[in-house]
Amino acid sequence: MCLCMLIISVRVALDRLIDELGGTDEVAEMTGRKGRIVRNRRGVKCFQLRNLSNIEERKLFMNRDKRIAIISEAASSGISLHADTRVRNQDRRVHITLELPW
Repeated sequence: MCLCMLIISVRVALDRLIDELGGTDEVAEMTGRKGRIVRNRRGVKCFQLRNLSNIEERKLFMNRDKRIAIISEAASSGISLHADTRVRNQDRRVHITLELPW
């Protein structure tokens, strides 16, 4: 389900980052958010409820179905994204930490 909005003056930084990195098909998002702003097929920005849990997103990343993972402090407890011989994704990890000013 996608609720379309005609004008969104300020895009959330996380939504923009996901969009720039290839969208939700390429990026596993593990956060506490219920939804996000995405572009539909016509390029219109829409609010979309997340349809995968953090555990499902982690599984897609570890199986190499999604090459990029974004994890927030809200979802980080108990989740490991380290390369492991038991998972398909053996790629080298690059960690980027974004700290908010407050």
